[in-house]
Amino acid sequence: MKYIVFRSFIRKFDSYQRKEQELVLAALEKIKEYMETSRAPYGLRIKKLSRKIYEGRINIHLRIAYFRERDMVKFFCLGGHDDIKHCLKILRLK
Repeated sequence: MKYIVFRSFIRKFDSYQRKEQELVLAALEKIKEYMETSRAPYGLRIKKLSRKIYEGRINIHLRIAYFRERDMVKFFCLGGHDDIKHCLKILRLK
């Protein structure tokens, strides 16, 4: 499986404090493990948002949105619930 992180994701990641960054990195590893084994830890709460787009909940405030195309996973959005909604809206406009 190949993993790609969008620039917008990295910019948002860089804006967080070190503690939140560590949570995000741990969640990314859990998502990668889920993609390889199809087993997700309960706390991650993977949720299907559309046909190809998924969301992983890091904590009550942080979420990661990604989509899967064949053997490739692309992480495109990081943030709160409203940030994810905004990213999805932008994707639909393209």
